[in-house]
Amino acid sequence: MTELQMILFLCPIFFLTSFVDAVSGGGGLVALPAYLFTGLPVHNAYACNKVGCLVGNFTSFVRFLKNGLIDGKTAIGVGVVTFFCSACGAQLVLHLPDRPLKIMILASMPAVALLIFMSREYPQVNRTEEIKGWKRIRACLLTGVIMGFYDGVLGPGSGTVVILLFTKLLKYDLKTASGNAKAALLASTVAASASYILAGKVVWTVAVPVSVFGILGGYVGAGMAIKKGAQFIRPMMLLIAALLIVKMAADMVHGGV
Repeated sequence: MTELQMILFLCPIFFLTSFVDAVSGGGGLVALPAYLFTGLPVHNAYACNKVGCLVGNFTSFVRFLKNGLIDGKTAIGVGVVTFFCSACGAQLVLHLPDRPLKIMILASMPAVALLIFMSREYPQVNRTEEIKGWKRIRACLLTGVIMGFYDGVLGPGSGTVVILLFTKLLKYDLKTASGNAKAALLASTVAASASYILAGKVVWTVAVPVSVFGILGGYVGAGMAIKKGAQFIRPMMLLIAALLIVKMAADMVHGGV
């Protein structure tokens, strides 16, 4: 594809992926494969995807913050850990060849889908005050480490994964967990994006216009999540799980590795 064809192909897709990321995470399921579909080398696809995610995540983060749906102290703690782990993960990606990266992305999809399907009950009541002291510190560290390395190395479904971590380990209601997840995702994408920018892997003529659509998608998606709450977020998460399975099956059938 020419750069213009890439932009015309990716802009509407990135609006959709940023919308999904703002609601329940998992937009990377579509975004990263879409970049690879255009013919970009894997490392450039990773880099452009992260820069686009950075813009969309910032937009939705600001909207959740304005609506008071982020627990500042916890979000900062998890965010710091996520930042450093994501930076390490991005450095690992930069030193791996294309084929192992494609295999890892493909292999991660069914695992994330299984995790989502196993978690059928999402809390609507915030019980995070029950997690105190060292137990809370351990939960925050674990959430940050898992989120940072997973998003830094792989990415698809990372928003969904961190929402589940906030609801299961820290007992947040789904709406607040989604807000905290935006803070963690923002920290992760800042770290990974910086790594790729310094390595010169970002194709700016493609990444910038696509990022504009990421802003729009993130803003609209955050508004839907805030207004609809768990009733809207739950089906979106289950839909993402179904898409993970379908995408995995299609790649296996067509030899998409």
